[in-house]
Amino acid sequence: MEMNDTARLKLLLAFMTMFIAVCYPIVKPYLETYMDNFGEDKIIKSNLSSFSIESEIIKAWNKLLKKPERKKFKIAIGMNTNVDLIISGTELFKNLKLNEPNGIKNHEIIGNLKQFKECFMHFFHKGSAAERFFTNSLDFEKVLELVKNLKQQWFIGGNAALMAQGISKRFSDAEILLIGPVGPKLKELLSQNIQVMDDTLVAKDEVHLILEYEAKETIESIQTPQANRFIVSYDIKNSRMELIDQFFNITSIQKPDITIVSGLHLLETQNSSYRSETLKKLTNLLKNRDHKMVHLELGSISEKSLMKNILESGLLSEVNSLGLNEQELLFLAYSSETAPHSNYYMEMNGSLELIKIIDILEWILTAYGSKEHSNSRFSRIHFHYLKFHIIAELDIGVWSNSISSLISGSKVAAKQACGFDFDDLSNEVALEDFVEMKIPYEYDENKNIFLRMDQEKSFKFNASEPVIKIHRGKIKFYFTPTLVCKKPLKTVGLGDAISSNGIIYSEFNSI
Repeated sequence: MEMNDTARLKLLLAFMTMFIAVCYPIVKPYLETYMDNFGEDKIIKSNLSSFSIESEIIKAWNKLLKKPERKKFKIAIGMNTNVDLIISGTELFKNLKLNEPNGIKNHEIIGNLKQFKECFMHFFHKGSAAERFFTNSLDFEKVLELVKNLKQQWFIGGNAALMAQGISKRFSDAEILLIGPVGPKLKELLSQNIQVMDDTLVAKDEVHLILEYEAKETIESIQTPQANRFIVSYDIKNSRMELIDQFFNITSIQKPDITIVSGLHLLETQNSSYRSETLKKLTNLLKNRDHKMVHLELGSISEKSLMKNILESGLLSEVNSLGLNEQELLFLAYSSETAPHSNYYMEMNGSLELIKIIDILEWILTAYGSKEHSNSRFSRIHFHYLKFHIIAELDIGVWSNSISSLISGSKVAAKQACGFDFDDLSNEVALEDFVEMKIPYEYDENKNIFLRMDQEKSFKFNASEPVIKIHRGKIKFYFTPTLVCKKPLKTVGLGDAISSNGIIYSEFNSI
């Protein structure tokens, strides 16, 4: 017998009534919990979670970034050049079987394989970058022999060569002079538009071993908090700065618009008298220069006596700009013994405190800068740290386009680490998913963002205006948080890219 429409409707209503009667007592608690949570507070949190601070920073950086007015320029870069052999640090120490007990200890110079492992572990457990040197070739050759069985990659190495290569890719209008020992492998790897003079070519490459690791990798129960690298080498030509005369002969003829000097940290392997003589020679050659602008990239120094030699040599007074990272800045303050927070290098555990960093930068510019010393040319510092970057300048009318200088360094670090081209804007929507701001932050009840920069202080932050300006007396500070690549493809050379981009985007007006 067929059912009419009325009968069907009655049957459907009866079924629905029975279903509700049976199922409602079961789902009622879940419905109530859901409805209780679906209030105004939940809506605000939902809106905040859809907000991407990384996306806002990238957009703001692009709006603020302005290329320098100069159209073409000549830049000379020296003096440390080599090839980098990159391997996994964790894989190396799995294969480097040592009978000695495991230890964690810093060594300024590596005298044997036991010290090699201890020193690596010292920086690995903190996730800090460092560079050290072997005192004999035999142990270093043993390590190079061992890594032949590991996955390896060959790259351009040395601060000078890395900066030259990076500039050749990012600034097509630059005329680049690379002045340092260039062996066959390095010559093969360099871009063709980098000029290498015949009297700087050498028969054998200097090899630097780069031990990279990612965040949370583990060696013998010790886990590293963040990705970084540890560099070791046995390097003669660079450590003795043997091409210093060629460098100044070439620059005196070529007269570059910008000169970048690097490689002082390699002097650590030399005795005190050789260091002093070399620093004295470099300072005098810079004093008598007619270069328009000189930037010094400091490099990782671990020996207090060398850093004191640099500070006492008068070298800083002969350069216009200085680039350095957190380890180098804190060690400089520690070595000086008169800087504020001079023991911070020994005491620092965890994230840097912004105010202490600004105090130290202010002290360096005040102690060595051109405002206080009539014969000094020094007036700018570019500081780069994993979580933020700062440019500090004496307010004497020498530097301009400083915001773009700061942003260009921060942006190139994020993009290069993730494998993105600096000038390709088409990849920046994708970039925000690959990077993160590492400075802890929180929202107040008005949805304002506060960065937790110091132990007891937070700073209000607008992601749409990510460059914060601070004025202290005659010194201007420009601060921006960085965007850190979550899974970096390559960490070597980021500091060089940051500083070289920053100095090229700066406008320098000699007075």
